[in-house]
Amino acid sequence: MWIPLARWAGGGQRDLRLLLTGRTVSLVGSWLLVVAVPYQVFRITGSTLATSLTLLLQAAPPLLVGPVAGAVADRIDRRTILVAADLGAAAGVALMLFATTPQRLPLLYLGLFVESAATCFFTPAITAVLPIVAGTGPGLVRANAALAFVGGAVRLGGPPAGTVLLSAFGPTAVVAIDLASYLVSAALSAALRRAPTGPPASGRRLSGDLREGVRLVARSRLLRGMLGTALVFGTANAALTALLVPLVAVRLGNPGSDVGYLLGGLGVGYLAGAAISRRIVARYPTRTVLAVCYLAIGAGYLVMVDAPTLLVATIGTALAGAPGATMLVATQHRLQVETPNAVLGRARAAFSAADALGLVAGSLVAPAAVALTGLPVALNLFALATVATAAAVRILMPEPVRRLRRGGS
Repeated sequence: MWIPLARWAGGGQRDLRLLLTGRTVSLVGSWLLVVAVPYQVFRITGSTLATSLTLLLQAAPPLLVGPVAGAVADRIDRRTILVAADLGAAAGVALMLFATTPQRLPLLYLGLFVESAATCFFTPAITAVLPIVAGTGPGLVRANAALAFVGGAVRLGGPPAGTVLLSAFGPTAVVAIDLASYLVSAALSAALRRAPTGPPASGRRLSGDLREGVRLVARSRLLRGMLGTALVFGTANAALTALLVPLVAVRLGNPGSDVGYLLGGLGVGYLAGAAISRRIVARYPTRTVLAVCYLAIGAGYLVMVDAPTLLVATIGTALAGAPGATMLVATQHRLQVETPNAVLGRARAAFSAADALGLVAGSLVAPAAVALTGLPVALNLFALATVATAAAVRILMPEPVRRLRRGGS
């Protein structure tokens, strides 16, 4: 099915098909793990703080090594980075295979950290490779939408499949599948033909590259605004993510593993949003798209957190998923268009660091809010904070933004 999708995304180029296929396989394994890891930790500890720690460990590497990873992606062969990152992530996942008892839980935490660190190198590399294989015109919008469609399809099937596999075979089987998915993705990345870097560093120090990336984002009012709103949204979104298992297990009274159905609902919406995002991103200003998307995501989250049943909560996540996909496509595409390819790895790493900072903040705030206000109130506060991100767009991106078709943003 991915060959027609690749053609829709940009003419059916070989490298684009490889990227789509590899990303699909990798995401399948990762979304299975999204269900298994928090369920396993919550089952062993019964603690929202321990569950939040899994998010913190995933967020720490983008803050610690993310900027360096972006600079590396602009210095050396990006195909090599993609392969090495997948192999590194596979090594991290392999550590989780040994976390079979409460005493070995630190191995799971270590594996999450290693996997996230490897992803720090993969993300800026694939962001910079995509304009090379798809071009920078309308084909790039379609390629980003295709990747979002892949993400939606995996979100749709991955979490429910993870729930079934978790119940039938336990977390070890789910972890093993994720390990295999990274190995397949590495093999497909190795077959890429076009994955150049920027200009040679010519003896320039890595610190100089980092400063150049910071200056690039700082000079662009649009990129600064997108970065700020991403941080606000990421904090509220991470807090809700940390509380998904307690929402299902405590407030709704379902087994904690049923969180997979909420994530599946998110995938339904994400799939729909990805399908229409290409037209929306090409037609409307980025600021307008982001403001409307953040508002709609928050509304869906309010439905989710106040739902009387798991079914209604799943509908809420689906309502949030559609604008969520469009928001990600708009942000990714505008970043690629605004940034020269030679420094795109560093610019993308800055956004990854902002996402990670929001993840850390949300993970820390979530258990504190539950302790202070109780679970129902905390869930509503974070959903309302997501709605408020639409106002942050007006504050941080105040200038009129021209339509993409006319060369604006």
